[in-house]
Amino acid sequence: MSFSLFGKKKLKEQHVAKVMVSTLNELAEETFPTLTDFLNDVPELKESPSIKPHQLEWFLYIIFSANLYNLKFHFESNQLNRMRILIIDEFIESLQDREHDLTLEQINNYEEYITGIDRSIDDLPKAMATAIFNKFGINDCQVDHFQKMNTPNPIIIKSIEDATKNYIWNWPDLLDKYKMVG
Repeated sequence: MSFSLFGKKKLKEQHVAKVMVSTLNELAEETFPTLTDFLNDVPELKESPSIKPHQLEWFLYIIFSANLYNLKFHFESNQLNRMRILIIDEFIESLQDREHDLTLEQINNYEEYITGIDRSIDDLPKAMATAIFNKFGINDCQVDHFQKMNTPNPIIIKSIEDATKNYIWNWPDLLDKYKMVG
């Protein structure tokens, strides 16, 4: 990190991408067990979805795909493209021992899925909550009324949404304090 004599402090894009990925990975690893405990024991469900700790990777894909989608709201095209590449590369590297092209395909599939949900909902935390709800098969565990409608119980989706807000990188705060440079 270097400092500017006038204006905002400067941060290298590579540094921000590295910090973002490691912070979100750490947050997910620390909180996923709590989220799964909650979802596995939601009283509004007729049965537990039995989400397992090894399913953390699905959760990570949802978090990172939503954050990649969110970049377009904070960056112009050149910097947007650089940040996407840096974040994707850091994320793939953090997964260790993964085939780069297959992982990139997974990321693109998840991002397309999140984008489709957000277009209809227009609320990124709720889109993430809906993706979690769908990916972990929670609809199959709902009471018949909501299951037949193929609609998340509003109580459940709101609880998941409240949790997902914590996984969206705070670009406005960062960009207010720092200037990012290539």
